Amino acid sequence: MNHVARIKVVQLASTLGYDEVPHAGGRYLSQWTRTVESDADLTVFVPGTRTNREAALQPGAPQCVVPLGLTPAMTRRQAAMNRLSLNLDTWLRRFDPGMPYLPLVAELLTSRSARDALRSADVIDLQWADSIRLLRLVQSINSRAFVSGTFHDVLSQSLSRRPVSGRSSAVRRRFLTWQARRHERRMVDRLDEVVVFSDKDAALLDHPPHARVIRPPLGLGAPVEHRPGEQETVLVVSYLSRPENDEAAQWVLTHVWPDVVVDHPQARLRLVGKGASEVLRERSAGYPSVEIAGYVEDLPAEYRRATVVLVPVMRGAGVKFKTVEALLHGVPVVTTSVGAEGVGGAELFVRCTDSAAGMGAAISDVLRSPSDHQERADRAQQWAWSLYSVDTFDADLRKAWPS
Repeated sequence: MNHVARIKVVQLASTLGYDEVPHAGGRYLSQWTRTVESDADLTVFVPGTRTNREAALQPGAPQCVVPLGLTPAMTRRQAAMNRLSLNLDTWLRRFDPGMPYLPLVAELLTSRSARDALRSADVIDLQWADSIRLLRLVQSINSRAFVSGTFHDVLSQSLSRRPVSGRSSAVRRRFLTWQARRHERRMVDRLDEVVVFSDKDAALLDHPPHARVIRPPLGLGAPVEHRPGEQETVLVVSYLSRPENDEAAQWVLTHVWPDVVVDHPQARLRLVGKGASEVLRERSAGYPSVEIAGYVEDLPAEYRRATVVLVPVMRGAGVKFKTVEALLHGVPVVTTSVGAEGVGGAELFVRCTDSAAGMGAAISDVLRSPSDHQERADRAQQWAWSLYSVDTFDADLRKAWPS
């Protein structure tokens, strides 16, 4: 991207990034958009859901957003077609979770202006598995464009970790994992560039020679020295609308927090993030020491006040942005093996454990003597800023595409 003439970039993504987007993938796309729009003419295709149409109007959203599919209904016939396409997409996704969004595909096939935009692109950027699955279609429309696919996580690994409740459920999980792995291999072979967020994900994709690790741009501004306040605060930051995050928070309330408050009755557990379920709210109501803060405008302030950050997620795949963000803020971190996956070694964390007892003990240890753990957190902060700063991301992204 180091050149005078502006190239044309078309991106296909499931969602949009903007200034105050509440989820990790959106935050990645928000900085991606800033970097790319400074050098290129960018058009972003997204499914035409109400959420995406509203997101397109937010500050920091891409300048040119084209929602495809689910055109707002003006007649009963259009409303019926919208319901039909949504219901069909939901039903088919049970058998193929990584499939492209059906209403988007339908309009991409029928919209001349959308196909013209693709045909004129120098670079086509595909974000997430469902967009990468459109590779053959976009290459049939434009065979000369440089096509990049970003694996925010490796879907086959995520599916392999889904909980099962019996033999039939286990068989279904094995089939979905195998199917996703087959699609990943085919798409990796056809892409001009494969982007992943960690060396671990590159290994899961068999280290293709055209793979590039571009770590997410999570370090904003400059590092700030962390010195916890007097209040004993355990912070959990996650997009609680995601089932794996909701399950993790409930697990903490049931199996970890009761033991912590026995040793530290003044401690509080603060859950920050949008989308807490009614079940989670009901369970937390039984603990006066638990606060569900929801979405907050000043997330850095939450990290400044925290004594320890807990990342309790037990399933999913890809780099957990919340783990990296805690390290960037210099807060001691207790996490699980999944929370640490793709981030770094055990030396970065107070403890990396999947045991409720081990997690509770580690939290209590930090609350008992925060200063004993701050030196490790300071070293981890320096390491994280060397890899996950916006400047590093901008430089890596600009080197990724042909000039």
